[in-house]
Amino acid sequence: MSLAKAFSRAAGALPTLTLMLAGGPAVAETRGYVVSMIHTATYGDQDTCPKGGNGGPTDIKVRRLMEQGYTKDQATKIIGNMGVDENGKKVEITKKGRINGREVDPGDFPTSVPDPKIEIAQGRYAYGFDLDGKAGPGSFEDPDTHTKGVDNALWKSLGCFTGYNIRRPVRPYSEDIAWDTAMDSMPGWLISVTGADLSKDGEVTVTFDRALDVTLRDGHGGVLSGATYTVDADPRSHSVLKGRIKDQVLTVDDGQMAIQGESQFYAWLRFVKTHVRFKMLKDGSLTGIVGGYQPWRDYYYFLAIRGEDTGQVDLPGVYYAMKRLADGIPDPTTGENTAISAAYYMEAVPAFHTTQDGKVMAKAFGPGPLVSGPAVLERADK
Repeated sequence: MSLAKAFSRAAGALPTLTLMLAGGPAVAETRGYVVSMIHTATYGDQDTCPKGGNGGPTDIKVRRLMEQGYTKDQATKIIGNMGVDENGKKVEITKKGRINGREVDPGDFPTSVPDPKIEIAQGRYAYGFDLDGKAGPGSFEDPDTHTKGVDNALWKSLGCFTGYNIRRPVRPYSEDIAWDTAMDSMPGWLISVTGADLSKDGEVTVTFDRALDVTLRDGHGGVLSGATYTVDADPRSHSVLKGRIKDQVLTVDDGQMAIQGESQFYAWLRFVKTHVRFKMLKDGSLTGIVGGYQPWRDYYYFLAIRGEDTGQVDLPGVYYAMKRLADGIPDPTTGENTAISAAYYMEAVPAFHTTQDGKVMAKAFGPGPLVSGPAVLERADK
C-alpha cells in the first residue's frame, strides 16, 4: 500500500465528531489534555557516534570550505571573519548544486549534490518501539523499558549532529525554538483518553485532535493547565486509537494517527503503526513517547524550511541518509520505502475540550505541573 493510500484510508475510516457524540455506548470518564511539548526523542550516548560525529553548523561550513581547497585552519578563520578571507575577499561558504546547468539550493534540491555520507547514529540505546517484531543488529534497546528491537531510523539519520546528540532535559535547538514560536500562533494539539475508570487498569480509547484555539500560556511562559479548547471537527486531524492502561502507563500498539501543524513547525505529524507510551502522572499530566512509521519527507521538509544554520544539520546529508534508512511503507511501483521509523517525546497538561456549540467532550483532571513546556528549562525552581 502506498503512503498516500495508507493515510487517506486511515482518515476516511475515522468517524466524525458528530457521529461520536450522537451514538455509541455511554462512558464513565473522558480526560482531556493539550500538548505542552514535543520534540524528537533523542538519546545521545558515549557509543552513539564512534567516528566523532558530524558536528554542527560551523563544522559543516569548515568541511565545505576544505572541499574548495582551503586548509582547516584557513576555513576556520574565514568563518570566524564572517566569510571573508585574509585578503579581504568574500568567500562563498554555502554549497550550491546544479540542475541542467542552473545553480540551485541543495536544501531545495538535495540530489543536486553528491551524498556527503554523514555519520549515522548507532549504539545500544534509543527511544522508540519495536515496529517490525524483529530484534536485528540495526535495532536499539529502549533506555527506559529495556525493550529490545526498537526501530528508530530517524534517530540514526540525525543523532550524530551536535544539536541532536543530546538527551533530556536538553532539547534539539531547532525543534525547541520552532515549538516555542509556533505555540503562540498554531492551533493547539489535543489528546483525550476515555475509559470506564481511568484510575484503574483497563482498555481505553485515545483520541488526537487539533483545536480551533492557540495553546494558552501561564504566568511562567509555559502551557496553562485547566484551560478550555474547542475541538476542530476537521477529520484530517482527528485520530481514534485503541489503547490500555496498566499501572498508570497508557499504551497504544497500532493504528493510524495524523494531526496538522503549521510552518515553520511540523507541517504534519502522522504515523502508521502508531505506538504510544505515556505515564499518567499524579498531577494529571501525561509524559512519554509517541512514534511509528512517519513519511520521511515530512521531517526533511521541516529541516529544509528551517535552513542549515537553524536546523544545525547538513541538509543533503540528512536527505540521503533518511532515504537510505527509510524502513516502512514501500511504494507499490518502485519498492522504495516512503516512511521511516521515528519516535517523539511528548508532554501534555490537563485541559477541557468542547464542541463548537459548547458541549463538554473531555474534562481536565488534576492541577497539572507547576511549570510545563517551554518554561521548564527557564525555571530553576521546577
